[in-house]
Amino acid sequence: MNLLKVIRSAEWWEYKLPPLLAIGYATVIKTNADFLKSIPHLLFLLLSLIIGAAYVSIINDITDIQDDQASGKVNRIANVNPNIRWLFPLLCLSAGAFCCYFLYPDWLSISLYILPWISFSLYSFRPVRLKNRGLWGVLADASGSHIFTSLLMVSSMSFYSNEHVDWLWFTSTGIWALCYGIRGILWHQFFDRKNDIEAGLSTFAVKIYPENFKIREIVIFIIEMMAIIIMLYSIDQLLPVLFLFVYSILAYIRTFKLKYKPVFIVAPENRVYHIVMADFYQVFFPISLLLTATLNNYYVLMVLIVHLVLFPRKIFGCLRDIIYLIRAN
Repeated sequence: MNLLKVIRSAEWWEYKLPPLLAIGYATVIKTNADFLKSIPHLLFLLLSLIIGAAYVSIINDITDIQDDQASGKVNRIANVNPNIRWLFPLLCLSAGAFCCYFLYPDWLSISLYILPWISFSLYSFRPVRLKNRGLWGVLADASGSHIFTSLLMVSSMSFYSNEHVDWLWFTSTGIWALCYGIRGILWHQFFDRKNDIEAGLSTFAVKIYPENFKIREIVIFIIEMMAIIIMLYSIDQLLPVLFLFVYSILAYIRTFKLKYKPVFIVAPENRVYHIVMADFYQVFFPISLLLTATLNNYYVLMVLIVHLVLFPRKIFGCLRDIIYLIRAN
């Protein structure tokens, strides 16, 4: 049994963790705390979020076994002995409770850490099973994956730095996380739409034709852009803005030179595409913040190297497209 496959780490490791770390990096920079001294607490938060992500992946697979069989979709935990399946989420819950102990007495962060567990439990478990309740499922997933976890980074790193929460930073981060989280879960739902229809599910994407969602996905993206602009203003650092410009050039290259279709939410079935801003959040944003911290303390370069080692796939993807264009010219 491959534990990494059971917890489906490939589906969230490089996609959800780097943006969350970026929020943590930015909060430390904003509070003027010692960056290197903050790393142990950032690693603790990262570990606590990994435990939560493992719980989510496992319960999602356990509660999806029948639906996946109906649609012919592979379910990794279906092959695990039914007598021990529930041992995995119970172990995750125990580890999560242990993490709450170390967050005490930061009650705001404890609450923000517990809420994703509740959101995803309601999302997966019957009889509630928000996954099959249209918009409620979208909001539950976005809240658990992005909103509460991003705000946890802000609150916990502020508490650790002995600083009050910057509510402009907190609020703009929450709005950004809401929009980005909605885009993420709707991309997934539209991607799985045919399978979900075959399985008789009632997700939000099943209830709407992709062609009828174009205006709404643009509105969601515009609100997200307004939020990230406010976030960059709140951070008040040059490199994240410069890296946004560099990402914009890469997005232009992908769209007009490499002929990738730019996508906000709904992806084409038979064409190469890139999800707009995803690589900025997953690659450029965290790296720009680590470089900012490195300019103040060169020892932070070690943290940057570790970050690159932990999350190489998306970085290589960006470099591959840039190198391809250079060679083509």
